[in-house]
Amino acid sequence: MAIYTYQDFLKTASETLFNVNKAHKHSAVIVLNLEGLPELDGTLGYTEVDEILDGLVQHLRDELNTTDLVGPTGRYQISCLLADLLTSNHAILAAHKILRTFTPSFLFNNRGIVLLPRIGVALNNSSKDLKQLMSNANTALRHAKSNRESIQLFDEKEMDLLLSGTDIWVELDQAIEAGDLHLVYQPQLSMATGKIRSTEALLRWNHPIRGMIPPVELIDVAEGTELMTKLTLWVFNTALRQCAEYRRAGLDAGVSINLSAGDLCDPGLVDSFGQAIDIWRVPPGDVMIELTETAVMEYHPGSLETLHALKSIGFKLAMDDFGTGYSSMERLLRLPLDEIKIDMMFVKNMLAQPAYERIVDSMINMGHQLDLHVIAEGVEDLPIYEKLQALGCDTVQGYFIGRGVPLEELISQH
Repeated sequence: MAIYTYQDFLKTASETLFNVNKAHKHSAVIVLNLEGLPELDGTLGYTEVDEILDGLVQHLRDELNTTDLVGPTGRYQISCLLADLLTSNHAILAAHKILRTFTPSFLFNNRGIVLLPRIGVALNNSSKDLKQLMSNANTALRHAKSNRESIQLFDEKEMDLLLSGTDIWVELDQAIEAGDLHLVYQPQLSMATGKIRSTEALLRWNHPIRGMIPPVELIDVAEGTELMTKLTLWVFNTALRQCAEYRRAGLDAGVSINLSAGDLCDPGLVDSFGQAIDIWRVPPGDVMIELTETAVMEYHPGSLETLHALKSIGFKLAMDDFGTGYSSMERLLRLPLDEIKIDMMFVKNMLAQPAYERIVDSMINMGHQLDLHVIAEGVEDLPIYEKLQALGCDTVQGYFIGRGVPLEELISQH
């Protein structure tokens, strides 16, 4: 059995699954998340945690069958394709074996490390492709986390949180093709000029049955599958096209676009984004690419190189939800960032809780000392706005400044 990088795993597993389905063999996907690893980034450092993860992948390789495939699909996540099972029940037996392997403290360089494994299992009962199985396994994993269970099996009748039996993955794919998705734009106000500096492009899908589906659920469905690339490129091109439109209409502002951690693993991402710039003629310096703190701090092979390649084109890079993840100063200094966004949790509570105000103040000062632009999100009233102004925050975003609105409304308002 081989160990694969993220992209190699998806490619090899997809090809293997095709052959497994042709031979009518039993198969399954297991997604293993290790909740004990994130806190180690700040204590041991990223290099040691990377070595720990490599050791865990190797350990899992030794525990499973030689026909099974193992690969990292996240900094704290490992995926397995069980390619030749005697029966579907053997997938659950394999999950329990993995649980027994990783539940005891893991010894690394004479350190006892607690891993806290969570496992999602998706059985291939009807010749599903890898995209669907990965989506199902990740759905099961989310249930395991929310229910504080160690192992969760995906069940189409009981497990689908979004559409109660309707295939959300397929419908999202169709929605992209049919143009049923849309973006809204929330303005970001410069404290220095009092003018709109940029907008944040926010994804929306008003499903005909379930109504408005939160973007985070759409990302959860697409993450780890080829649909993520398709969704990302749709959002990026639509945001640039509409940014060019509102700039022509007189709103001299840039646009911020959110990426996921998995996007950084796409080998074609940089070229695709460069082509979009050539098509829509928005200056890359006016395009801010936002990644959450957790996403930026996660490690995927090539992710740092991707960030530097995006910077070389001229894009700006922002760390979103700053203060909620597991940043280390060493890692932060290695990243080619232009901006940090202070998470709204701190901003909303800063007047009611002095400790939060001190945290916001320290984040602003730290950002400026690192020559980073600082934006605060979650600004919902005048007192918070005035406090951030007094603290020297550069840009603010929130309902007090404006809600996310469709392109036409944005243009009419400005």
